[in-house]
Amino acid sequence: MAASPSFLSFSLQKFAVAVLGVYFVAVLIRGASRKLPPGPVGFPIIGSVHLLGPRSHVSLAQLARKYGAPLMSLYLGQKLFVVASSAEAAMEVLKKQDAVFCSRPPLRGFKVIFPHDVTFADLTPESNYLRKFIRLHLTTARSIEAFQHIRVDEMLQMVRSIVASPRDVVVNLRTSLEVMTANVLTRSIIGKRFMGRTGLSESEKKEIMEFIHIAAEIGECLGAKNPGDLIPALKLVDWNGLDQRMKNLRRKMATFLANIVRERREKSSLGTSNPPGKEMLGVLLDEMENAAAGEKITEDILNTIIWESFTAGMETTVLATDWTLAEVLRNPEVLQKCQAELDAVVGRNRRAQESDIPDLHYIKAVVKESFRLHPVIPLLIPHYSHDPIKVLGYDIPAHTQLLINVWAIGRDPKVWADPLKFHPERFLEGPHRETEMFGKSFNLLPFGSGRRACMGITLGTLLVEASVVVLLHSFDWILPAEGIDMTEGQGLSVRKNVPACAFATPRLPPHVYAE
Repeated sequence: MAASPSFLSFSLQKFAVAVLGVYFVAVLIRGASRKLPPGPVGFPIIGSVHLLGPRSHVSLAQLARKYGAPLMSLYLGQKLFVVASSAEAAMEVLKKQDAVFCSRPPLRGFKVIFPHDVTFADLTPESNYLRKFIRLHLTTARSIEAFQHIRVDEMLQMVRSIVASPRDVVVNLRTSLEVMTANVLTRSIIGKRFMGRTGLSESEKKEIMEFIHIAAEIGECLGAKNPGDLIPALKLVDWNGLDQRMKNLRRKMATFLANIVRERREKSSLGTSNPPGKEMLGVLLDEMENAAAGEKITEDILNTIIWESFTAGMETTVLATDWTLAEVLRNPEVLQKCQAELDAVVGRNRRAQESDIPDLHYIKAVVKESFRLHPVIPLLIPHYSHDPIKVLGYDIPAHTQLLINVWAIGRDPKVWADPLKFHPERFLEGPHRETEMFGKSFNLLPFGSGRRACMGITLGTLLVEASVVVLLHSFDWILPAEGIDMTEGQGLSVRKNVPACAFATPRLPPHVYAE
């Protein structure tokens, strides 16, 4: 005899109550056996995911204030997270306990798209070698100087394109910055310019469109929420097709780069390629062909390094510059001070140069203030504890994921006077005059700190500062009637919902743009 619907409903209700009962008993037992930082209890299976909202860094900052402790713990899915929302907590976990928290969680997106990567790989001899390789050939002072001519050329191209645009049409600053930054990176990494070219053949147009599509899809896949990263059982089923999409993307990345390598080798055989080793790809190919290094650099590793170097530098640099320019343009007194400093240091009869930047103290403070208010990666890349440890009196188990809410730290009213105001002068005088943003001042950590700090700190900061200097020196800017929308978008990286747009008028003599 079949069970009645009411009986089945009653049975399901009893089962649900039993599951909840077991879950809460487990929580109580777990809490009694160790002293975790305070935080929400959450629900079975999903934990506290429902509390995050569309902008996780904001929700976590609000929760941290609610529980009133420098460290907060919560379960997202079935994974335990600890969130540091104060400079004190950040210093404790990133400096004093850096050796314990220097690992990264095993996220599926990076495993599929960037196998053998350096961002999420554990600190092994292989990954340390690759990190050293990237620093040596992309971010050291010597390599940055070697590629200076590329940055100068691409920034001049950006300025000239704006000069040539109609005066009655607003300039989309993010679009201009994307073209310039993409070309700087691709020329430095693979020796090829993709964006802003004219007179192209059909095959060249196809190659450029493929490059743009792949770069965009990498960002989309890494930014997508993967349920399997939080609930292990869901790894068994590709519910939303994301896993297959990432595998297909990886194949497209490999195919695209294989064509670039083949083209480079063909030109090399004809004696028409760039000097060997000038760009990162050339150096990697030399390493692959070197018998002694053959065990360390493979085609798979080459593919990962090239694409990861590009995507890691592209979006963060563009978004940081977009936020900085938006703050300057919406604060006329700040714009006036920036241009007065540029006129005093550079003048109006030559182009601003990178060598001028150390003397532009106010503009450097402007960039620093923008990073404080608008860190592009507001929770940084998560850390992962490989051993149990005690932090600030709390018990942190092994395999706990650690988030540093640098967005909250940069807006902490206990540290910053009038924290929501854009006030660059705070870095020129007063208690924050010596505050820096490269990992030693824990109240300002846009690039992280410790062993897993961003490898591109120097190059990324230089590109942002140089872009701001060049655009503010070259043009007068007038906002459209609707002003600038400062609303944050959603995602792992924080972009403006609407790019900064303004009318541009050249402020230098014509010969300066022609030089």
